[in-house]
Amino acid sequence: MAGNSIPLAKQVVEGRSNAVTLDAGQEKRFQGLVEDVTMIDLHQHPMVKPEDPSRYMEYLRSGDYEWGYEAIRHGGFTAVGTANVYRGMLNAEDMSFIRFEDLLDEIGLMLSDVGRNDEAVKVSNSDEIEAAKQQGKVGILPTVEHLAIGNELQHVDVLYNAGIRLAGMTYRRKSYIGDGHLERNDGGLSLFGIEVIQRMNELGMVVDLSHASFRTAMDAIEFSEAPVAFSHDGSYTLGLKQGGGEYAAGRLRRDEELLACAKKGGIIGVTVQPSVISSWGSELSLDLLLDHYDYMVKLLGIDHVAIGTDSSIDVRTSGFVRGVDSPAEGKNIIRGLITRGYSDADIFKITGGNALTFFRRVMS
Repeated sequence: MAGNSIPLAKQVVEGRSNAVTLDAGQEKRFQGLVEDVTMIDLHQHPMVKPEDPSRYMEYLRSGDYEWGYEAIRHGGFTAVGTANVYRGMLNAEDMSFIRFEDLLDEIGLMLSDVGRNDEAVKVSNSDEIEAAKQQGKVGILPTVEHLAIGNELQHVDVLYNAGIRLAGMTYRRKSYIGDGHLERNDGGLSLFGIEVIQRMNELGMVVDLSHASFRTAMDAIEFSEAPVAFSHDGSYTLGLKQGGGEYAAGRLRRDEELLACAKKGGIIGVTVQPSVISSWGSELSLDLLLDHYDYMVKLLGIDHVAIGTDSSIDVRTSGFVRGVDSPAEGKNIIRGLITRGYSDADIFKITGGNALTFFRRVMS
């Protein structure tokens, strides 16, 4: 519970059974993998939310937040990208239009808490993530959902100096940088957006295209000198077969985008959000999530696929994938991959090895 006395969601729900049943041999493999892998989530929301959703804005106003170190550790993650954005909702009705100052405040509050906590450590690159693994600490990799910088290019440097190492280019709507995935007319990347990408390349900040429109994403892949990421996404082709609706169709990635990203040396984190991989408000089988891993590996090769859950710590009665509806259940991804026949070497790559390699290519 945070110091402001607002009851918060439980980070770990005790007694919840494993969603994936393994035989004795598979269980032995799983136990060894959990100990050995450096598990990385490219996109997670570790701010713990209130138990009562109606008190969410009150909680945001308090500035007294709890961060999900317990859930992250329980889920088996060595490091997580933090996807900071929520405090921006204090002064915006749409996340696309949050204020830079609110975003920066949230980052500062989070890192201050990390600095006070012995079990967590801020990480900025692959070497620091591997050091966190050796030290038995939870690695907090500061990232932002999207670059809420208006038309102020220098704010990219401000975010970098605040610790940000991966940033979404857009959210759902149009910005000075380019179009988000819900815009009616897809105008692509702006001239200012090209300048932003050039500066991110110079700094060693990852360009994340998960909420970009098709044209914005393809433009960004073309103009970026460094590999790029879709940090939390799924397959458009597969999603439509799974029953994805209008939102999923706009949010999911076409094969053309995925192949262009991989050709550039990029990486794709597979999300667990039903609204992305299928439809809003649904409760999905873990098999539907695993199908997206299979599809990505078959299309792109094993070296370009990673974890990017977009999970959060809250109370849900609907709208989740059974077995991975919280960061605390991250180990079920490993269990699921075992059942799909992936080798230990492939699981090492998907769960963290590919992310480490990618970060070494891009991050300063």
